[in-house]
Amino acid sequence: MKRDGWKRGVVFLVVPVLVLALSAAVLAQDGKKITGKTVNVNKATAEEIAKNCPLIPLGLAKKIVEYRQDMGVFQSLEELLQVDGFDKKLLNRVKPFLLLEGLGGGDCTC
Repeated sequence: MKRDGWKRGVVFLVVPVLVLALSAAVLAQDGKKITGKTVNVNKATAEEIAKNCPLIPLGLAKKIVEYRQDMGVFQSLEELLQVDGFDKKLLNRVKPFLLLEGLGGGDCTC
């Protein structure tokens, strides 16, 4: 019986430590600088968007291009919020990499 109590005590100590460690890893990841290239969302292909813009996977990039084909060019970056799967947090993180005009392709570290 004493051993069972010891095991429970270890579980109650280990689980909170693991949760804190995982939380710290997520926070550290959010604090890291992101490197990519600027990309013109009004001209780029889905592959170019996904390749050059960090945090935008190919599936979401395809949705961006489909939206642009259906609705016309983006008038503002905030219009990306109308694309299914795009939210304000993501927009704020990738804004430095997105252009509406110009050629893009310049390096960006944010």
